[in-house]
Amino acid sequence: MSDAPPDFFARNMRYAKEGPYQTFLMPSEEAMFRMWLQANAVPFDPQAKTPDYDMRGFWSGLMSGSPIAKTAINPNDQQIHFPDYWKTPYHQTFSRESQWAMPWAPSWNNLDQLVMPGSGRVQYDERARFR
Repeated sequence: MSDAPPDFFARNMRYAKEGPYQTFLMPSEEAMFRMWLQANAVPFDPQAKTPDYDMRGFWSGLMSGSPIAKTAINPNDQQIHFPDYWKTPYHQTFSRESQWAMPWAPSWNNLDQLVMPGSGRVQYDERARFR
């Protein structure tokens, strides 16, 4: 999770609320956040200019006990997965589950496909990607 290619934002901006898309941390919190990143080998670049994920927001939620700040193993790639709630419009799979998504943003179906509302056109097929 680092700087995203600009084409993802260009595609997703029509489904996104206005930013900023990152949680601001006080310097003492930022230091704790960076220690957490390192201690847990979290795949996130804290120096990224346009991150595709608000990991600081996830961390803040985790520290405050938010019920949505939970990770899981993605069954398609067997990697750690963070909730879509903190995905930014720079993310390839920006969905309606993001806090910055408009109601007409793509959503996930039960086949792990990101689909367009109404038409059901598949925008991203996660299962197919990792087969």
